[in-house]
Amino acid sequence: MTKQVKQNIKVKKDEIIRDKVIKDSSLNLNEGDKEKLNDKDIDDVFKALGLTESESELENSHLIEGSNDDLVNNTTKNNNDNNDNDTNNDNNQSIDLNNEKELMNLFPKPKSYVKLPDSINSILSPEIISNITQEENSNWEPVIDALLTSNICDPTVPIDIMQSEFTGFDFHQLIVTIPKKQKSLIVEKLHELALLSGVLWGNIHVMNDLLALCNLLPNEKSKILVETLLKDIDLKSSSIQSIENNEDTMIVANTTTKAILLNHYARLSNIDKVREYVNELNKLPSNKNPMNTSPVVYTSILQMYMRLNNYELAKETFDTMKFLSMSTSPSSRTYTSMILLDTLNNNIEHGISVYEEMIEKEIKIEPDTLLALAKGCGSRKGMIAKGWDFIIKYYENGFNVDSKVMEIMMYLAYVDGDLAFVRGIWMNICETNTKLKEEIQLPHAKCTKWLFNTYYKIGDIIENSKNGQNHIPIGMIDSRVRSIRKKVLELMNFEFHENAPPLLPIIEFDGSNSEMMLNETRALWKYMIHNNGFNNNYISESLIEAYLYVVGRYAKLETFEKEWNRLTIFDNEGINENNIIIEEPSNENEFIIKENNTTKSIITSSNNEILPFDRIIRNDRLYNMCMHIARNQASLSFAQKIWTERGMYRKSSKFQKMSIIKQDEADFKFARLMLSVFTHLGNVGDGYKLVLSSQNRFMWTNYHLKSLFMLCERLGYTTFSKELFKVVKRSDKWSRRQRRHSGSK
Repeated sequence: MTKQVKQNIKVKKDEIIRDKVIKDSSLNLNEGDKEKLNDKDIDDVFKALGLTESESELENSHLIEGSNDDLVNNTTKNNNDNNDNDTNNDNNQSIDLNNEKELMNLFPKPKSYVKLPDSINSILSPEIISNITQEENSNWEPVIDALLTSNICDPTVPIDIMQSEFTGFDFHQLIVTIPKKQKSLIVEKLHELALLSGVLWGNIHVMNDLLALCNLLPNEKSKILVETLLKDIDLKSSSIQSIENNEDTMIVANTTTKAILLNHYARLSNIDKVREYVNELNKLPSNKNPMNTSPVVYTSILQMYMRLNNYELAKETFDTMKFLSMSTSPSSRTYTSMILLDTLNNNIEHGISVYEEMIEKEIKIEPDTLLALAKGCGSRKGMIAKGWDFIIKYYENGFNVDSKVMEIMMYLAYVDGDLAFVRGIWMNICETNTKLKEEIQLPHAKCTKWLFNTYYKIGDIIENSKNGQNHIPIGMIDSRVRSIRKKVLELMNFEFHENAPPLLPIIEFDGSNSEMMLNETRALWKYMIHNNGFNNNYISESLIEAYLYVVGRYAKLETFEKEWNRLTIFDNEGINENNIIIEEPSNENEFIIKENNTTKSIITSSNNEILPFDRIIRNDRLYNMCMHIARNQASLSFAQKIWTERGMYRKSSKFQKMSIIKQDEADFKFARLMLSVFTHLGNVGDGYKLVLSSQNRFMWTNYHLKSLFMLCERLGYTTFSKELFKVVKRSDKWSRRQRRHSGSK
């Protein structure tokens, strides 16, 4: 642009000098004679003025290279004062900085970074076009606003006055030109432009553009706009029928219209509409059916099933895309989505087969693919080493190592019971986040939950080691993982901030000292309670549950009950409707519950400590946790207390709102946990009574009663074993009948 400005200035100065020479030489040429003036005449005039050709070029060069002030006030030191004044006056007359129009003539006109239709180019001013001269920082909203206020949207302006008519094809070119990110911000304005300019009427291609734009909007907005547009669309007639019947009032839909609508209803998870349009498209010849020629439609259907969490139908759609034709073959992103869905549905084997297929077909591997596979392997027993293989592949591919990768690594270390590695990753994430935000930023709450879960898991590893089942984490066996582990532990900095989390300054912390592990857990919990301002939603039900698991495992039962009552509260909603009244505490330690005029002590109350969050309402998940604690603490009395309280909970409105099937599933799970307490404590009689009393409700199998059978055999209860075996046979018979019944359907 600078070069063009210099050239414009040089041409303008040449004209100024030429006009000055003609004026000063008093040639008095008329318009016709001026054309006859040749270069020799000009040279003679220069000589008469005492200027050689080289001197005149030097003066012109000075004019070109000077600043704006030089252009206005330029002087030539070799000339006398009179000549200086004449030059200044001429320059001031030729370039006036106060005249914006004249000044802008020195600069080239802005040009759009993309070619625009003539009908649009002709009405956009240079000021408007300046918004779209560069793609990376373009702003299309002023352009659309200018079009909405122009002649093309004014029905009173005759077409012959316009330089170029704005057509439906011009509108389509405009839609294609605008980047997707900016298009989503101006969808309504583009709809208005199509309506006011008149290009929408009778033009199915413009209508398809508008319908496709609706898919960029949130679902609710999109639904309203599509329903409005459908009022002007004939979805049943063909184009030929429309011409024969002279139906000009409606815009006749074509194949593209139905494919776009299928995609729209897939986004809204409207299965009935999706199936309706799929059936219509399948009536077309294969070479004209977009479902057979493009992966777009199937991808939309696949995403719909993913949103609906319908794994089987999503998997079926994915397989159809692969085997239908080369044109519908899934993209790299679709493969990744399928692998993620496999992970979420605990079918990592299928996910690995999909990954191997990607390798075989040389499909680009995305970072999320490897992370999803690593996470899925971590959730499956015996596949932790395979999960680390995917992490190593991630490193080998040179993908960016961010907090997401560190979280997956932390998950693998957690399920592997490598406490030192888990602590190291947790501390490194915390330090990195803090340095980025310049204030304490704890890792994601799920990471803290995994840290607490690892504390609990160490107890199982230590118990198993006493029985000769030693466990060595992958991070200490695999040399590749060991190098990562070593680097993470070397980077641990316990004092990276004055308010850093209170972890014990021990790098190789293996959890063999349960007291130290409990103290670190409680210190970290108090730290989070005190600094809950980091994130008001940080402490959730799952995090409280993980903390209570650790306390229940390593602290005294009295300490656990105190924390249980401090952090959770009994759900009495709807219990009054069932003749059960929870009264105020008779003293500071007890709630009293009256049922059918019978008074019984159910639960100790919490103290009056003020927490920075609301106590969570007790539910099945928390009651199940208490049964695990009762088993670890070998406390039958605590188990009976929770059993009784859960009986009250079953009468609450929250539990009663669940379906009968869900209620039975929850009851059966709790019954199995209660049975595990009995068998762990050697209480054969209560375990036997529990199974027999519930045999008509639950399907007890050999798997569920394995521990009880072993206990009966060890203690010599052969009669109990025979009766329990009858219960198992009855469950098997009922199960077979159910399978036959479902198969006949």
